[in-house]
Amino acid sequence: MSWLILMTGFCLQAAAAPAQDVDFEQRLLAKLHPGCTIGVDQDDRWVHADDLGRIQPLPEEGIRFAGPAGIAFARDRVLADRLGLDRWVTIELHADADEAAMLRDLKTLDLFERVEVDAIGGLAGAPDDPYFEDQWGLENTGQPVAGLEGVPGADVNVVDAWEITTGGAEVVIATLDSGAFPHVDLTGRVLPGRNIPNQTNDGTDVCGSHGTSVAGIIAAAGDNGIGMAGMVWDARILPVVVVDPCGGQESWVADGLVWAVDNGADLVNMSLQYSTGTDYLRDAVLYAAASDIPMIAATGNSNGDIAYPAKWPEVIAVGAMTHLDTRWPSSNYGPELDLVAPGYEVLSSQLIASYGSRSGTSFACPFVSGTVGLLLSIDPDLANDEIRDILNGSARDISLLGYDPGTGHGCLDVLAALEVVEPPQPDADLNGDGIVNGDDLLRILSFWGACSGCPEDFNQDGLIDGDDLLVVLSQWTP
Repeated sequence: MSWLILMTGFCLQAAAAPAQDVDFEQRLLAKLHPGCTIGVDQDDRWVHADDLGRIQPLPEEGIRFAGPAGIAFARDRVLADRLGLDRWVTIELHADADEAAMLRDLKTLDLFERVEVDAIGGLAGAPDDPYFEDQWGLENTGQPVAGLEGVPGADVNVVDAWEITTGGAEVVIATLDSGAFPHVDLTGRVLPGRNIPNQTNDGTDVCGSHGTSVAGIIAAAGDNGIGMAGMVWDARILPVVVVDPCGGQESWVADGLVWAVDNGADLVNMSLQYSTGTDYLRDAVLYAAASDIPMIAATGNSNGDIAYPAKWPEVIAVGAMTHLDTRWPSSNYGPELDLVAPGYEVLSSQLIASYGSRSGTSFACPFVSGTVGLLLSIDPDLANDEIRDILNGSARDISLLGYDPGTGHGCLDVLAALEVVEPPQPDADLNGDGIVNGDDLLRILSFWGACSGCPEDFNQDGLIDGDDLLVVLSQWTP
């Protein structure tokens, strides 16, 4: 059956693709110049038209136009149009095709603004390590890890931070990963997700328990008498599968990122590593950044340069440290690194009801994402730049004095980060007349004393007292 795709702004229409007798295994990504369209005509010929309406044939042997790329359908059309997300298309090559030659030839066409290989990468984790029950990353008392005693205090300092907040169910944290099993420590808080490679709504873990471990570090229920404690106890996990089973196309990450932004994520954890950093993924990162969605990513595990997407300035780059308060030797490093978190023998959830320890920057990254979830539970209006400044400015310096490319600004310090943030000031204009004056003061005085759920009880402590009176006085309109 023949098919045709017309790209005019965001008006994309497609029928079924023609049957193919050859294997198309290689993928390219191309960004059309403004005013150009591309498609297949009724005779299955690959053609394109420019803004003057001129139709031109394009090469066919060993190559096919597969259709618009996934992020062409981003929900924020104004932003996507400005970034040119709607102009990205996917091109597939025969398994035996000369990818470099095809890439070179396509770049010579006036049709495309950019052409690039859809890079292959994968999860930044490592295979399961032997089971280890103590969560040294949360509280390091010097307990032995893999037979070696740790350094007391070499942790993220979260226990005292939980006295401030353990988070809130209103925070939705997307994990661009391998999905998540319905683990007992995540009961009721794993939302319906998305499998990008398979284009289904099944967010089940497809790579062992990598994504489930990441989700557990972020949001395993604490103080519930079972298992482990995550960083933020009530947050909801939005699993977005971007691998098949443990690696895959960089474009899947881009598509998953835009999907997460469009489907309610308050922040995004990316325990992933890619070496190329395609412009396609870059545009998706810019889409999330312009939507003010914090992105936290693993730096990678090759003891080399920071991997993508952590390498880009819009993303908070997280490296790994050990229980000895030193950089994990395989953790990638460089000037793009923001800070480090526990990434060696980290205990977390696996499968449905089990636990195990794993190493890698994949498992350092969620410590920071969980902390961002705690910050947003205090002040949901925090901007990306504010969050980065809070995390970096409050980090506990390790290794060399001051910033260094191996450990960044230092180890994540949750308590210090939370102490920087103050909840938004409640609105003392109780009668909604646009000013705070005697009328609002009278409402405070008239309800003075015990008052459960009253709007005049600004700090919601069950009492209308001097603390609430001070709020009115602090916002008094002259």
